[in-house]
Amino acid sequence: MAEENEWGLRPLGPSEVNRLRGLAAAVAADLARSGLVISGQQNQYRETSAGGLRVEVDEFDDAAGGIWLHWEVHPSLRKATSEALRGQRFDDPVIASAGSIHERMASTILCMLGALGYVAEPSDDDYRPFAIKVLSAST
Repeated sequence: MAEENEWGLRPLGPSEVNRLRGLAAAVAADLARSGLVISGQQNQYRETSAGGLRVEVDEFDDAAGGIWLHWEVHPSLRKATSEALRGQRFDDPVIASAGSIHERMASTILCMLGALGYVAEPSDDDYRPFAIKVLSAST
């Protein structure tokens, strides 16, 4: 069993990490074949990502661990939303638009995953709003 890191998190074992990475690759490939653009996985800061679906593999042994799918809007909408929030313009229509897009894309991605034979659920993680957690491939 792996030791906890300085944040109290315990990494998954190598076989479980490999299983998650394989499942994440299969999900990404199936969704790409379905027409979704898969954004770069290594772009942590997302400034240069044109948008699309980001696949995250959380490799820790806790409730937040697993495969997460995030819809990324175009940088211009991300920037406008951030500027409205920083300016405390909480009634700015761009915030509502971005939220609506994320909500609808999460619903659409859930439907697509079901059609492709995956078991998934909407996020209940406050740090991952509008994300989808992939639980397994249907057997």
